[in-house]
Amino acid sequence: MSHTNASLGSAISSLVTSLTASPLPAIEPTPTLPTSPAELAKLIDHTLLAPASTLDQIRAVCAEAKQHGTATVCVNSSLIPTVAAQLDGSGVKPIAVVGFPFGAANTQAKVAETQQAVRDGANEIDMVQNIGLLKSGEYLAVLSDIQAVVGAAAPSAIVKVIIETSLLTRDEIIASTYLTCLGGAAFVKTSTGYGGGGAKEDDVRLMHAIAHLDGAPWNGNVKVKASGGIRSLDVVQRMVQNGAERVGASGTKAILDEAMGNKPEAPKSDY
Repeated sequence: MSHTNASLGSAISSLVTSLTASPLPAIEPTPTLPTSPAELAKLIDHTLLAPASTLDQIRAVCAEAKQHGTATVCVNSSLIPTVAAQLDGSGVKPIAVVGFPFGAANTQAKVAETQQAVRDGANEIDMVQNIGLLKSGEYLAVLSDIQAVVGAAAPSAIVKVIIETSLLTRDEIIASTYLTCLGGAAFVKTSTGYGGGGAKEDDVRLMHAIAHLDGAPWNGNVKVKASGGIRSLDVVQRMVQNGAERVGASGTKAILDEAMGNKPEAPKSDY
């Protein structure tokens, strides 16, 4: 199906109206955290995105991920060769962020970064949407940007789109999530951790509602990733209860220690 900016704007406007007119549908059955720390770890993208991260720190993060059995390790794209080598044979997947952290790179640059990351061994791509274009109402450009990265990643890697909820209004979160789903991404993700705020329960719930719209062309196949400010088991639980199926955290050990009944060490940062 071909789209125009006008048709996308009309669809988004209708969606905003419908999601404002009535309460969000309940998530049934209510999601619950896995009871075992090992299963909980599989929900976590173990993350280190600080720009001054050293190779030794990256290797340590990979060792932690393998020890705990997290879903992935999420790093800047230049570090994927190191991460892929460290994780080889472990079942833990490498994630590269693309267009990080502002999403303002042009589409060709995002595509090139994605292609290189996949060649280097990334199995998942966390791209940042073009926030300025979204806020400008350039919906077709935002959609095309997402579709281009999804196409560049396929078939080797899935794509998550970071919409940066802390910089968006509710209506813009609706628009961003709709375009992410329409663009063929596997996940819509809340935050970079560098946008002045992190995941909020209400935003996660709203994103989940859109990802699971009845009759939508993506057939409920898009999931929600909560990231930014996730430092405790309680926060993980609240995100999962509101529809998150993956969480990003740097303080994975502290969260899993808490799940095992141990007193956790406070993580040093969001990422």
